[in-house]
Amino acid sequence: MAQRLSELLSSLPAVRQAQALSVLQKQFDTVLPVRFRGEAQVVALEEGELRVICSNGAIASRLRLEAQNLASQLQKRGVPVRKVSLKVQPVNSRKAAPQSKKHQLPAAAHEAFKSAATQMEEGEVKMALQKLLNHHKGN
Repeated sequence: MAQRLSELLSSLPAVRQAQALSVLQKQFDTVLPVRFRGEAQVVALEEGELRVICSNGAIASRLRLEAQNLASQLQKRGVPVRKVSLKVQPVNSRKAAPQSKKHQLPAAAHEAFKSAATQMEEGEVKMALQKLLNHHKGN
């Protein structure tokens, strides 16, 4: 069961894209000066252009000065980056997810997820199921 569920999840395009962005972010963070980590977020890599949003203009300006060096360091790590482009998107102006009504998880689904989680080996999928179960604890 665990293997089938993780295979199913990893085959979803959105999951693959999120995983790829996560890997890119980790690689970007390794070449990013420590003081800027957490202030610059990778949003895409398309046709050799790594697009990054920064939390404020000062950080974006400083990183623009380092953009070619960052691209070179990423290339040395095997990331196909020709150019790093930076944009400012302050944290408070990022669109927040709309508040939605908490949907009830059917009891049968809750039990199925609970059973699957107890049978799985430790890993990301098991943690995700446990998080889902904790979110719907009141059901």
